[in-house]
Parts: sequence; structure tokens; C-alpha cells
Amino acid sequence: MNTIDQFQIKIQNSQNHISIDEAQLEEAACFLLQSEKVNQADISLAIFDNPTVRELNQQYLAHDYDTDVLSFLLDCQTDPELQIPDLRGAGKTLEGEVIVSAEMAVALAEKYQWSAENELLLYVVHGLLHLCGYDDLSEDELQLMRAREQQVFDHWGLKIPRREE
Repeated sequence: MNTIDQFQIKIQNSQNHISIDEAQLEEAACFLLQSEKVNQADISLAIFDNPTVRELNQQYLAHDYDTDVLSFLLDCQTDPELQIPDLRGAGKTLEGEVIVSAEMAVALAEKYQWSAENELLLYVVHGLLHLCGYDDLSEDELQLMRAREQQVFDHWGLKIPRREE
């Protein structure tokens, strides 16, 4: 558990493809939630292998393919007085789950020429942004989401490798 009372981050690591720095993931989640001005959050972060993530993708979204991250918003309440137009998480109390594939992170890290840990961190950031209300279904929304991802990674001085969408 993290030390920031307003954010509860629970991590379940059920894979053996990479070692997980739980403290870094908690710090990243809290940093993102703070920068989005989220009021409170109770987040479950689960790290699995490809077959498990694919099974969950099939079971809950009826998608029969491997994926890097799944996000499930379980509850969201918004205080209208705390909303900020440019921050989709502002004023929200969130409960959600982010599920990421460590196996996918290992495979794609080599392609993008950076560490599997950074690739996994990107999946966590992406999933949390979905919980905050960002989307990637249109080109404009995707560009906004990519910009927010990079702003979070700027905190660690990391440049996210360019991706073909």
C-alpha cells in the first residue's frame, strides 16, 4: 500500500517474466493521480502473462486477442466544483482495476528499444488515464492521451519511444 491516504494502490504480481518494482509502480500511480487532481482513488493493479490477460479480454470484453492493458472503471463520482477542463481526472473519486501483461512488455520493449520495466510502466499509466476518463478511440483523443503519458514520463526524464498506431 502507498503512503498517500487519498490513494490506495493494491498490486498483485502473478507472473514471472520480469521483476516488478512495486514501490515504483505505486509512486507512478500516485504521481499520475495527483497530477490529474483526482480526489480519491482505490486502484487494483494486476500483472499477468499473455494467456491470462487474453482470457480476461475474452471474458469481459469479448475480444479474442492478446493485449497489453485492460482497464475497468468500477465506480466514479465527480465533484463538479473541482473539475478542470484540461484534466479528465480532476474532482473524481475513482475505484478501478488495471490489468497489464508483463509478457507483452518484455516482447515489445525490445521492439521499442527500452526496458521491459518502462514498457510495463507505460501500460500502467495508460490504464490509469483510461480510468481518469481519457480515451484513444479517435485520433484527437489518442494524441491527447499520448501527450499526457509523456507528461507523466517527463517526471522521470524518460522519453516514450514513438509507436505506430
